[in-house]
Amino acid sequence: MNAKRLKLWSLVILTLVAVDCAATIDIYVSPNGRNRWSGKLPEPKADGTDGPLATLSGARSVVRQLKIRRVMSEPVRVIIADGTYALREAFVLKPEDSGRNGRTITYEAAPGARPVITGGREITGWKEGKNGVWETYIPDVKGGKWYFEQLFVNGRRAVRARTPNKWYHYMGSTSEIPADGGEFRRTTSVRADALEPLKDLEQGELEDVTLVAYHKWCISRRFITAIDTAENVIITIGEKLKSYSGWPVNTRYHLENFRTALDTPGEWFLARDGRLYYMPLPGEDMAKAGVVAPVLEKLLVLDGQPEKERFVHDLRFKGLVFEHNQELLGRSGYAPFQAAYVTEAAIMADGARNVVIEDCEVRHIATYGVWFRQGCKDCTLERSLIHDMGAGGVRIGEGQIRADEPSRTSHITVDNNIIRSGGRIYTSAVGLWVGQSGDNTMTHNDISDLFYSGFSVGWRWGYAESLSKRNTVRFNHVHHLGWWVLSDMGGIYTLGPSEGTVISDNVFHDIHAYSYGGWGLYTDEGSTGILMENNLVYNTKTGSFHQHYGRENIVRNNILVNSMLHQIQATRVEDHLSFNFENNIVYWNTGPLLAGPWTQVRVNVDKNCYFNASGKGVDFVGLSLEEWRKKGYDVNSVVADPLFVDVENYDFNLKTGSPALKVGFKEFDYTKAGVYGEAAWIEKAKSYNYPPLEIPPDPPPRAINDSFERTPVGSRPAEAQAHVENKGDSIAVTDETAAGGRRSLKITDAEGLRQAFNPHLVYSPNHKEGLTRCEFDLRIGPGVQINHEWRDWRGSPYRVGPSLWVNGTKLRTRDRVLCELPVDEWLHFEIEALIGDARSGTWDLAVTLPGGERIQFRKLANGSEQFERLTWLGFTSNATKRTTFFLDNVQIVNKAVAKGRQHGPVWAGGYPALSFSADSSLLAAATGSAIELWNVTTGALDRVLMLPDDGATITEAGFL
Repeated sequence: MNAKRLKLWSLVILTLVAVDCAATIDIYVSPNGRNRWSGKLPEPKADGTDGPLATLSGARSVVRQLKIRRVMSEPVRVIIADGTYALREAFVLKPEDSGRNGRTITYEAAPGARPVITGGREITGWKEGKNGVWETYIPDVKGGKWYFEQLFVNGRRAVRARTPNKWYHYMGSTSEIPADGGEFRRTTSVRADALEPLKDLEQGELEDVTLVAYHKWCISRRFITAIDTAENVIITIGEKLKSYSGWPVNTRYHLENFRTALDTPGEWFLARDGRLYYMPLPGEDMAKAGVVAPVLEKLLVLDGQPEKERFVHDLRFKGLVFEHNQELLGRSGYAPFQAAYVTEAAIMADGARNVVIEDCEVRHIATYGVWFRQGCKDCTLERSLIHDMGAGGVRIGEGQIRADEPSRTSHITVDNNIIRSGGRIYTSAVGLWVGQSGDNTMTHNDISDLFYSGFSVGWRWGYAESLSKRNTVRFNHVHHLGWWVLSDMGGIYTLGPSEGTVISDNVFHDIHAYSYGGWGLYTDEGSTGILMENNLVYNTKTGSFHQHYGRENIVRNNILVNSMLHQIQATRVEDHLSFNFENNIVYWNTGPLLAGPWTQVRVNVDKNCYFNASGKGVDFVGLSLEEWRKKGYDVNSVVADPLFVDVENYDFNLKTGSPALKVGFKEFDYTKAGVYGEAAWIEKAKSYNYPPLEIPPDPPPRAINDSFERTPVGSRPAEAQAHVENKGDSIAVTDETAAGGRRSLKITDAEGLRQAFNPHLVYSPNHKEGLTRCEFDLRIGPGVQINHEWRDWRGSPYRVGPSLWVNGTKLRTRDRVLCELPVDEWLHFEIEALIGDARSGTWDLAVTLPGGERIQFRKLANGSEQFERLTWLGFTSNATKRTTFFLDNVQIVNKAVAKGRQHGPVWAGGYPALSFSADSSLLAAATGSAIELWNVTTGALDRVLMLPDDGATITEAGFL
């Protein structure tokens, strides 16, 4: 330090000593301050000799010098005036920046002020270009000094140019092979229209295009390596995908970040040559617009070293706004992580003790908002707003268990906060995540508008050691989750041993998953010792409560109302008490009450009140109440209207005389859930406008022709999902035998598998209407137990269409044996069924034996009268010992049928599909060079008419 600066700092310290007798030591920061001033004054002196400091880092330096030169006998307040403070680097506080002897250092807004600390940079110089697109030039981008993946216009997150603008594209088959550096090269077939806007991009532009794939409960993001418009494939390179988070057929995806995708108001694109393009929304004046892009990854960092017991402590942040951080996608991409686990936060804390964040706001960020990560204890986040998040709201703890106690996080309080509008980049993020951390209190928070779970508590799959114990989740309002985007989610999602954890007095509602999942209360793998009590759950998709598997949980005195598919679910059968389900009210108007193997799962179920408001009766997995009671369940429960005051208007208080009260239900005040305090704060949580829920379109119907010839030996099939436990069971392409060509699919069962239905193979044709035909070749080994089934998975329980079994050598349906089958010989199967409005409730089967004998079976009954759509077609091995069978040449095709008199030909798949009778008793389906006429009443084939050899269109009159 030179003599002049030393003299200056000495003057600063002497000034601070002069106010030693004050109740606090106040240091002022202002946009019109100077870091060479003392910071003692809130405004500059007229002569310019002293005044406030200019930056937080300037205030930090003054506090450090104060601590070096004297014993800090009073609390310190760094008072920050209104204005915007652009950070050049993250504001880092280390152990030497802590309070002392219990005296807190506070960084707070001046009275009436709301200072903004930003990691962003304003962008100006906009000029109007062609087709309503404005543009500006950023030299630092062209020079490689800056790049960004978010843009904010007038305080609103703009949309990175993407296609499709709404909903998704859908993948076909996909496969991967090893690439350099331990990564894998994945080739994915897509529709030609998805590649159309990419075909004229230069290689450098193409390699900046990002593919965002939507998995079950997470996403992956990858740069495109190459495309092939002749083969209609996209090639990407990244981490090897897990079997449970792969890209099966019909995986949804969108493409973003290329110029030709910029076609909708509100979208933007940044080119590497420094040109930034934006298409304004109606009414936006780019001459006046405030446009900001992020520069920094972190905004506030509490950088302790808990492993060395060096903590950042006794700090308080009050009334501050933190905004604009980024996290750029690495060239290796973003692998699918549940809860956006690898994504950090704008405010990071390690080794923090007695730190309070109060009345702050975190917004317009790429990551989580706040993370109390390693070695944090006795910290509080309260009455703060965290919103517009690329990931989620708050994280507590880590995924690992630290060996040393000081490095473990616990005793964090998150109270009275609003956390909403997350997952804008990392879709799988949650509102409030707790990892290997216990004794935390999460109360009175309003969590909403995310695409995955509201709470995720615990980070252990199974029953091994976990620190996530004695966590308290009470009086929270958690709502508007999922939005039909991700699956396997809940209002609260728990994992692992969690003894002493209490989840009570919360309200969970409007939770909608894409496919399965969308529960209110969800105890997933290994959840143990959790009390779920006095919670209100309503308007969910898949169920109000679901336990996948766990031990000795208590689900008591909850109100569970109106799940779409089913109400409560238990999944895994284990040799211990899974949960108690008592004193609950379950009220619904669609779907069944129970889902899962309830008569096999060890549960205590009693003193509940059930009511099916649709007017239908209540059955318990197919049993009457009396039959159910004989098995020891619900002996003291009732099936009766609980007498809610007004279900339609969500008043779930009980009228006098409610039968629920008579079986032990105790009323609780669910209106206490959510934020509290000043009326304006409560109104801020209530006043947010949520868009109406929109259900995405189904994937397009698919024709499947899987011969396995192009799939490498030893790999899983490209067109289907293969489910194995890797315990001696397997599904892999082989060259040992084939019905045609050189390869087939070998399916091997094994002893000791957790699920009897593993291994199993699933195709997803998504056929909605018409005639579906499935053909395949099958070669069975000794002792096989095979089920081939068509399912409609849109409801619960799923609805079964055609279904056959191979038990040893016997081919059978549900009600009879059809024939004997030879072992170690190739057989050919043909199955046909009408689906959709044309369905007849029956199906036809033909089996061709070795030697060419063809056996036919007509009008076999579907497994369910409600089977309507083919969303799932599977081959399941149900053996409990080692068996093997081979599959080859799987073909699944759908042919259009038309109903009612036609006045001309209707074309489907290149052939005319016609109806031939005025009473609509016949349907016609074009197939190859023929038209099949089907009887609508019987479902039988009436006759076959050949198309003329010259290919001329045959009109209705030609056949009458």
